[in-house]
Amino acid sequence: MESESFYGVTLSEKEPIAQFDVPDIPEEYIVHSHKLIIKQISLGSEAKTGEFNVVQAETNVNDDGEKKTVKIPIAVLKAGETRSLRPNVEFPNGSVTFKLVQGTGPVYVCGKAEMNFGEFDDGQMYGEEYSDEEEESEVEFDEEAAPQTNGKSNKKK
Repeated sequence: MESESFYGVTLSEKEPIAQFDVPDIPEEYIVHSHKLIIKQISLGSEAKTGEFNVVQAETNVNDDGEKKTVKIPIAVLKAGETRSLRPNVEFPNGSVTFKLVQGTGPVYVCGKAEMNFGEFDDGQMYGEEYSDEEEESEVEFDEEAAPQTNGKSNKKK
């Protein structure tokens, strides 16, 4: 089963940090994958003219089996020049911290959280073992049938 939800935060001088954590899932479900996708970062109309506003993302990554924290700017906005970005950046399988490291904002960060979860493990489906091997089936093909294009047959009448 897949689930999508809106994600949005406001970063400002008063609240410069926002945390995205993977939501709690009931124990009977197994999370197969989850990710946060940032679709747009915008500078509010109240932002000071000429001031740079820098948004940084902080997340953990696995590097050769070792967990490392990565901090990287994902947006540099300036009133009068760049008020909005569409970065389409994805953060798979973990929490992310967004921080306004420069400027007073407000900066709006929005996107969507996607989660793929189910009641079974990847290796099991409803109590049966799952196999990548294809089962043999009795499918017959009409070798004389012409291929279809846009739902119409290419056969001449």
